[in-house]
Amino acid sequence: MTPSAPSARSARSAPGADRLDRARARLAARLTAAAGPDGLLRAPCDSRMLESALALRLLTVTDVDPDARERLTRRLKTGLDEGAPDPVQEAAARAALGEYVDGRGALARLLGGFDHFTAGRKHLMFRTVLAELGADAFPEPPDPGRAFEAHGQQRWLITEMAALKVLHAFGTHSPRRVTEDDWRILEPCALPGPPPYGNHLARLLALLALRLRPRYAAAVRARARELRDVLCEDGGVPFLTGMDVFATATGGLALAGAGAPAPTLRALAEAVTGQQNPDGGWGFDRGVGQSDVDDTAYCVEFLRAVAPERHGAGVAAGERYLLARQGADGGFPTFERGTASEVAITAAAVNALAPEPAHRAAVAAGVRFVTARQEAAGPYERSWSLNESNALFRTVLAHDSFLAVAPGHPAAAGAARARARAVARLLATQNPDGGWGHVPADPSDPISTAYALIAVARTPGARAATARAVRHLLERQRPDGGFTSRPDQAGPRPLAYHVPLLTDVCVLLGLNHARGGPAAR
Repeated sequence: MTPSAPSARSARSAPGADRLDRARARLAARLTAAAGPDGLLRAPCDSRMLESALALRLLTVTDVDPDARERLTRRLKTGLDEGAPDPVQEAAARAALGEYVDGRGALARLLGGFDHFTAGRKHLMFRTVLAELGADAFPEPPDPGRAFEAHGQQRWLITEMAALKVLHAFGTHSPRRVTEDDWRILEPCALPGPPPYGNHLARLLALLALRLRPRYAAAVRARARELRDVLCEDGGVPFLTGMDVFATATGGLALAGAGAPAPTLRALAEAVTGQQNPDGGWGFDRGVGQSDVDDTAYCVEFLRAVAPERHGAGVAAGERYLLARQGADGGFPTFERGTASEVAITAAAVNALAPEPAHRAAVAAGVRFVTARQEAAGPYERSWSLNESNALFRTVLAHDSFLAVAPGHPAAAGAARARARAVARLLATQNPDGGWGHVPADPSDPISTAYALIAVARTPGARAATARAVRHLLERQRPDGGFTSRPDQAGPRPLAYHVPLLTDVCVLLGLNHARGGPAAR
């Protein structure tokens, strides 16, 4: 997500330059003000009905904190009155409130069109969660002893699956299937402090499982009492503790593109460096020891952009982390090597690695993976974002990064074709109001529009589409300089969750590219 600074030529000729610059300045000031005492941008996660339902279930079965139970009950009832975000969360909320729901039908409506390599696991996960809440019968997998295995996966997923295995075993009157290793995996969630890996969902599931073993009863009740401290203003529980590291890296790139003062950028860079994990990677929030390719790629990009000499060692360690996760297919997974490669994640890694000549072979392999996926028949990827435009803008940046450093490479022609195809898709799906939604025909929203704008603004010949997208965004800027958008992030995929600050970050990135990209000239 390379920052795009305006050139002298584009400064003279960009449409509505003065208005655009004022909007960028207000947005940059808002992002700068979001920095906390530790230097990271504060990017809390909104509450969600699934975690709120599980929290109410935990407080109910442990019989603690009636006041917190009442707040959670009000949050769920209000959410249902306003309209649940998806059928599974509606079923979870109603079940937690003691209402009858058809959990299996809700799951079919959510995952009926979910074409993803995690689909089988998601069916098992959500059915088990709904069964624990009383909205469904426990599923009957072909091999219950192995159905919940998650070897080689990210740590919080291993925790979730161990918890679900325990809940399933006890729910089907087969507790002997639970091993001491399962309990050991769950034990960290019984300790005081923030949830391991910044994941409230994993901890809630773990606590619900741990309650079934008497030796953990006191610790589970203690952690249940502490839930009141994580309730959001609306009385609900969020999916994650926040995304401060991710927001600081991407927000830092946005602020660099907007011309933020060097001391501001240096402070953000120091804060990001302080969160680097021993393996050289970064997680999405402070204290999250599970590194991932996405966060690491953006942290590497940001540090290289603003302070390459000062943070050279950190950048090199981040690059080594990325290279160690590249798969045999040339692509990159989100977490651990050997798991499925993903287009958007591979594109992020390519952008981070492309500037270093020593990584040219790895970059070319990544570009070939992205190109092959883009040329294959099938839907455009929607991964950790619910937006088509997210993966599309990332691939455009990756192709541009590669073409800039290796224009004569044998993979360059394919990259150019794939880039053109991605931009053509965006131009063909722009709404009449100038914006984009999650998928074609969805109503426009600011974050989807910002993603698309990054790509089209970099494309010669897309001046008209760029101007319409800029107008769409400027007309929706709030008096405080920020933007309001629908939830865009997904986890567990395809459930949406919302980190409001990321909308501001992404809109500023989009507006920066509109100010400095070739389509504005």
